[in-house]
Amino acid sequence: PSPLGRRVIGIAASTLSDSNSDALTMASDERPSLSKIWLLAIRPQTLPASVTPVIVGCALAHADGARNHGEAFLFWLFALAIQIGTNLHNDYADFVRGADTKERLGSARATQ
Repeated sequence: PSPLGRRVIGIAASTLSDSNSDALTMASDERPSLSKIWLLAIRPQTLPASVTPVIVGCALAHADGARNHGEAFLFWLFALAIQIGTNLHNDYADFVRGADTKERLGSARATQ
């Protein structure tokens, strides 16, 4: 990507990781707020993985002469929605199967 593209990707990734750090480092006996529960559930640290292919595709389309920014924005929104929906479903499915117990390693899940 161009220097501007690298900067935008870097800013987005650092913003997402900074916004999620409070939710992940709370004491285990403290009940998080509803907004922090939703933040945990959507797992913002995974969102750059969904947006990166859209950025690459848009860059390739732009290099080929395409200039439809509205469609690019919609693809970006759909990629985020799919990633968030997948994260929510994964948390729910793990909860139903009993995989999210106190013995589970890793960051806390919204259903724990």
